[in-house]
Amino acid sequence: MNGSFVFLVLAVLASPVVAYFVYRLAKELGFLDPPIDRQHDLKRTIVVSLYAFLLFLPVGIYGTEKQWPRVWVFFGLMVGVAMAIFAYGGIRATRELWKLRHPEPAVPVGAHPEVENAPVELENEGPEDRQEALPPSL
Repeated sequence: MNGSFVFLVLAVLASPVVAYFVYRLAKELGFLDPPIDRQHDLKRTIVVSLYAFLLFLPVGIYGTEKQWPRVWVFFGLMVGVAMAIFAYGGIRATRELWKLRHPEPAVPVGAHPEVENAPVELENEGPEDRQEALPPSL
């Protein structure tokens, strides 16, 4: 048995254990529970996008630096496509979360068309009405 075969056997045996620990970690962190609200769901999407970026970026950089062997060019393309998909999802979720947390005002500040164009109705006060409101003078 050569070294490559030993690593293959170890990887095949260790992968279910690693998958179980990732499952337990996700369950403990609440990633498998239903989202509480829309913000919680968007936060999860952003975190998953960041982790995918951290996973795929080193693979892409290493493969590009080593000038992907001919057989691995397709793998390199798929890594790039996966990074683009996760980046799009993360950016979209970030924009939606921003819009949820910073809603646009219903009417822009200082521009209320109904108030600016409405006729001003003042009470018709004559001079005699004003005299009655004043205290009597000595």
